Amino acid sequence: MLYFQTGADDAVVIPGENVLAIDVATTSVVVYANAGAHANVSLSAAVTVTAGEEEKVAKAIAQELLNGSSGLITVADDDNSEYLHAGITACGTLTVDFDKST
Repeated sequence: MLYFQTGADDAVVIPGENVLAIDVATTSVVVYANAGAHANVSLSAAVTVTAGEEEKVAKAIAQELLNGSSGLITVADDDNSEYLHAGITACGTLTVDFDKST
């Protein structure tokens, strides 16, 4: 389970088995996922990253997923200044979308 928090009242937990992709962009990394059996829910969590560290952060997240940890993995927690990798500087936008058409 990947944990992301931007503040005291804004957080999301993404089950590792539901991660679809990790997207690397300039100074950011975004994790995309679905909600498993709830196909009408999509999740994403972005982290802000030091320039030049994007690929290292993506690999660190992927490595944690591959290790199969059964616990909670804190990727970015702004409230407690806790980050999975030294290249992560902040938690970015957290999104939970519900497709009500299904």
